[in-house]
Amino acid sequence: MAGFEVYELIASVLILGGALLVLLSAVSMLRANDALQMMNVFSPATGMGLPLVVIGIFVHLTGRDRFEWWTLLMAAVTICALVIVSSLASNTLARAVYQSGAPLDPATRPQDLADAGTGPQESAESAEAGEPAERTGWAATDD
Repeated sequence: MAGFEVYELIASVLILGGALLVLLSAVSMLRANDALQMMNVFSPATGMGLPLVVIGIFVHLTGRDRFEWWTLLMAAVTICALVIVSSLASNTLARAVYQSGAPLDPATRPQDLADAGTGPQESAESAEAGEPAERTGWAATDD
């Protein structure tokens, strides 16, 4: 193989690994029972798959054009943005799905957003005492 470099192999493995995680997450989304599970199974793609692709591109560009600080800065900012934006977006989408009243799989537990009080500890205590849980907080003001 004329012109083959080691950095090309490393970059290819990183990019293909990231793409495989995205593909497997997408296939898993088809098997999910509700919207919350769909968002949960896509987290490997946003948490590892896309950053692996960015790192693979950085390795390729560094091997081809030599190291440049600008390329490193762009890769670091991109990876940080992917992690931060995906975390905020998944949290916002989960709240929107729950508030919309979309049907949830009965096996989705715990239902912290629907439980009474401020957290799971308080709702567990009221469930043990036989008291029905009430919807309180931001979820109750959805009317």
